[in-house]
Amino acid sequence: MGQTQDSLDRQLTVAREELAKYVSVLDEKKIAEGDRKRDPIWRNLDSKCRGIRTRMIAVDAVAAREAECSQRKEAAAAE
Repeated sequence: MGQTQDSLDRQLTVAREELAKYVSVLDEKKIAEGDRKRDPIWRNLDSKCRGIRTRMIAVDAVAAREAECSQRKEAAAAE
C-alpha cells in the first residue's frame, strides 16, 4: 500500500528540519551557499527532501486518477 499525504508531510517536515540544522552548521563554518553542493552530507539531506516531494507529487497524481476513475464509474452506472 502506498504512503498517505499526511505521512509524507510529516517526513518532509522532519527532513527539512534536519537540512536546516545542517545548513546552520555550514553557516557557522562560513561555507558559501554555492559551495554547499560540494558537501556530501548536504547533498544527501537535500536529496531526501527532493525525493519526498517527488513521492508527494506521485500520491497526488494517483489520487486524481482514482477520482477520475470513480467519476467515470458513476457516469457509466447512471446511464
